[in-house]
Amino acid sequence: MNLFPGKHSTVIFQPHLFTRTRDLADDFAKTLDIANEVIVMPIYPAREMPIPGVTAESITGKMKNKNVRILDKKMVFDYLKEKVTSKEVHDHLFITAGAGDIDTLVDPVKQILISSN
Repeated sequence: MNLFPGKHSTVIFQPHLFTRTRDLADDFAKTLDIANEVIVMPIYPAREMPIPGVTAESITGKMKNKNVRILDKKMVFDYLKEKVTSKEVHDHLFITAGAGDIDTLVDPVKQILISSN
């Protein structure tokens, strides 16, 4: 299954809450598997303390898609700048998803992608 036929889709996902990640890791993994490429950011803790063993790897370790990586914010920007430099963004769709502070990525990512034109 392809999320958007004819386009390469990259989902940048920031899990929100340790309990939610623990409880929904299987479903997150299954859903994220339909993208061509997945970047999972570290868990945004909000009001929770970390739960031992519950990390972004709790999701990525369950994924069948092997085109997946775990990156923090700075690493996301560096990765996208590298893709833009190598012109790997033609017919490419970038999706940010999550309930933490992932919204702060939208404008910087947009600027990186605009710079590729």
